[in-house]
Amino acid sequence: MRNSLRLRALERLYLIKPEATCSDCLGKRQVVVENVTIIPLVFRLFPLFWQGDIMATKRLWRRISLISLATILLLLMIALPVIVFFYADVIVDIWWYQSLGLGFYFWQRLLYSYVVFAVFTTIFFFFFYYNFRIATRDMLIKRLVPAKFLLRLRRKKKRSAVQNALILTSAKDSQRSRFIQFDWLIFGLRKLTILVALVLAAVLAYPLYSQWEETLLFIFAPSAGITDPFYGQDISFYLFALPLFRHILLEVFFALAVLLVILGLIYYLQYQELKKRNMNIALGARRHLSVIVALMFCVGIAELVFQRYMLLYGDSHTPLFFGPGYTEMNIVLPLIWAAMLVLLALGASSIWYLNKKRGLSIVLVFSILLAATLGLRYWEAIPNTIQDYLVEPDELARQQLYIARNIAATLDSFDLNEVETRPYVIPIDDGNVEHTDPSDIDPVALRNIPVWDRDVLIDVYREMQEIRSYYSFLSVNTDRYTIDGRYQQVFLAARELDFDHLPQDSQNWVNRWFRYTHGYGAVMTPAAQLGEEAMEWFLKDMPPRSDYGLTIEEPAIYYGMQDLYDVIAPNALGEISYPGETGVVQDDYRADTAIPINSWFRRAIFALHYRDYKLFFTTAIQSDSQILIRRNVPSTIRVITPFLELDNDPYLVVTAEHLYWIIDAYTLSDRYPYAEPVNANVGAHPDHGMASPIAKEFNYIRNSVKIVVDAYTGEMSYYLADPNDPIARAYQRMYPGLIKDMNEFPEALKAHIRYPQDLFTTQMQVYAKYHQTDPTVFYAQEDRWMFPRISRADEVKTLFPYYVTLNLIDHSRFEHLLLAPMNPKGRDNMRAFAVVSSDAENYGRIIVYSLPTGMLVLGLSQIDALIEQDSKIAEQFTLWGRGGAEIQRGKLILILLDDVITYVQPVYLKAAHGVKIPQLKRVILSQGGEVEMAPSLEDALVALRERQRQREDKARGRSATEGPKETPRLEFDPESSAEASAEAAALSVGNHPNAASASGQSPD
Repeated sequence: MRNSLRLRALERLYLIKPEATCSDCLGKRQVVVENVTIIPLVFRLFPLFWQGDIMATKRLWRRISLISLATILLLLMIALPVIVFFYADVIVDIWWYQSLGLGFYFWQRLLYSYVVFAVFTTIFFFFFYYNFRIATRDMLIKRLVPAKFLLRLRRKKKRSAVQNALILTSAKDSQRSRFIQFDWLIFGLRKLTILVALVLAAVLAYPLYSQWEETLLFIFAPSAGITDPFYGQDISFYLFALPLFRHILLEVFFALAVLLVILGLIYYLQYQELKKRNMNIALGARRHLSVIVALMFCVGIAELVFQRYMLLYGDSHTPLFFGPGYTEMNIVLPLIWAAMLVLLALGASSIWYLNKKRGLSIVLVFSILLAATLGLRYWEAIPNTIQDYLVEPDELARQQLYIARNIAATLDSFDLNEVETRPYVIPIDDGNVEHTDPSDIDPVALRNIPVWDRDVLIDVYREMQEIRSYYSFLSVNTDRYTIDGRYQQVFLAARELDFDHLPQDSQNWVNRWFRYTHGYGAVMTPAAQLGEEAMEWFLKDMPPRSDYGLTIEEPAIYYGMQDLYDVIAPNALGEISYPGETGVVQDDYRADTAIPINSWFRRAIFALHYRDYKLFFTTAIQSDSQILIRRNVPSTIRVITPFLELDNDPYLVVTAEHLYWIIDAYTLSDRYPYAEPVNANVGAHPDHGMASPIAKEFNYIRNSVKIVVDAYTGEMSYYLADPNDPIARAYQRMYPGLIKDMNEFPEALKAHIRYPQDLFTTQMQVYAKYHQTDPTVFYAQEDRWMFPRISRADEVKTLFPYYVTLNLIDHSRFEHLLLAPMNPKGRDNMRAFAVVSSDAENYGRIIVYSLPTGMLVLGLSQIDALIEQDSKIAEQFTLWGRGGAEIQRGKLILILLDDVITYVQPVYLKAAHGVKIPQLKRVILSQGGEVEMAPSLEDALVALRERQRQREDKARGRSATEGPKETPRLEFDPESSAEASAEAAALSVGNHPNAASASGQSPD
């Protein structure tokens, strides 16, 4: 009875009939079905079930269900904290992106990478799987197994009897032993085909996973609209397609090589066994291997095709020019074509030999030809010989076409193909020149001359406006504002929090998280100041106050350039805002753009994220508390958009509502054909290498994106500044909603957009060489330029472009410009100066003023030497030095006053000991080789004009009859200096009768 119950149970579970074999098995308390052994443990676990007790069975299953549910819940309770512990950082990242309104963008970047990986893995998987199925399908060997073994039990209908399976006869031990060495591969491959194909596909797809962004750029990239002059391909092909195709080719070649090895091993083992039985391998196996070999040859031919395009990036002719030359296009390129034809012939002959077993000699001949062709292709003696004996004797004529292409491509890649060139006419001083009276010079020009050096002014800000030790000014920015209705160049800086400068005993956990949370306000001063007078402030103190009508509704700075700690605000303890008259003024964070931390779950997540249990137990967190993380603006942008290169000088903008940061971002590439890269040969050829402040090697750059960050809320917005840039447009398509159009740029900030200094510096470094658009002139490098260099106290300083406000481009209005003086290469005289406008109408318009080539125009280093040699200036410096003062000469700059080249240099005094606050003491002015020093620009200009007039009188012979006129050296006459300073002060605040009309239309 008991055995019959067990047999019926087995019949229900395994659909077998009680036959003799099974009865014998039951007698042995063991059943063999489908190679699965049912051991006596089953009977011991469920005795009631086998006895037919239905109620007991139900109770048992109910008990098992409860135990299983409890086990699952217990596992979840254990697994959930473990998952949260290891993925707390990921959860925080998700919350952070959501707080910035970039939640969708976060999932896009995450999923894009996995989608690319999945696509390539799927392609490689089906490639391997299909080939493995073909290989196993053609196998003719049958597996030998022991006798009396039930191979398979099948059910044709529900609860139908099991049909007897085929029992294979046993082979002799000697026969079976021969299968041991390959049986696991042949028959295991049938069952492991999917697993093996998947593993191989994932391994080969992983390198492409690391290049997922390049793949998507190729998919989303638009056409550039410019073709290369040699192959006629659109530039977007070189920027996006060519590097991706070469990378894919490499992975495909590896995939074919791995597949060929595996298939070769399978077919070899099959062939060895069939050979023992006097049988030959299946014809399909040969065809299969032939197809794989043919594909490998096709990949090799495709690589040679792409090598043709790689010739456009050759640097063998640098420093003369970049790109291919006569040798590459007439010797190397034909060798590449020859290698392609020979490789094609070698592939065809190899496949013929693989299938027909004939033509081995032909294969050897084509192999030798291929080796010879590639040897000539890569043997440096061949191009060197051609260069020495054929090209160099007539190099200009043979290389002229390629030099012209290099010039055109480089100018286009650095956005210099629309540079305007204007001649600058210098009047010949023959004694008949009428000099403009200083009173007739537009006061707007004088009050916008930056007599303060940013590197010096930062010390003044720190000493006079940091006020507390926990505030700091990191850098000084330059901009232009409308102050009292006047277009005014200014310097300004943000007063940021610096927690590490608190006293050591104040740097505790509570202060770090809850009390010291933000900086406060900004300072602003005019670009022009009067010497020996108190500093004029447009904006100062805390809370910010201004005598010129400037206001800021919310001056707190929670996000800035400082490496700020993460904080929690608002909170129950209150945030220190600024020192007031009766004590510290506290304020609360009122924005809702940070990450809420109002639940115990979020507290736990952040406690795990920071590994700080105090965040979980503190009582300072309120229901409206938020945690502000990643508050360094440049670092945050690099985390969010790592594909953008940031300018080194983010700048602050003051509006009536908030303070804002504007950051210029670039798209770079090193794949523009024919264009010479910067930062490439600076070390190898310091006299010829083009250097850039952007520390990367690239040959394409665009200032395509402007980024605006609210210093209070941390809200971040990206704007497409250059819609013609294919790289930026590709990213805009790839991440819809991330980069907005420029017409959405905030109106209050449009007047403060400026041309980035790093970009203009890079462009001028390139233009210093590539302004020579005539290949003949370029070949001779006769007119190569460089930035001026000034040597002082064993230190050489290069004068890079700087911001000035001039009416140079359009005499009817003043514009905020970047100006770059240029010297001839290796000389100190000036050859040209370039400007680019930052104002809306002329934004990005580059104009180069070329000076006469046959006339000497003193450069900055020469003017610096004249200042050093001036006896009266040296005498004054000596007097100050005896009084214990430290003299510091500021940056020597070039400006134009009434179209006259003028050099300006400020002179500062600092105490030799104690607190050192730089004070603007004098301004040195130079025109036409004459040098004057005075307390103000106006005074110096009056003295300079008087000296020039005396020189003219002497030249005309009037000095003998009229007598010498004493030059009013205002810096040595205190009374006259005071009077002149008072007049200059009145002039600088707009009392000049032409001030209103001369200022032009305010861009604000």
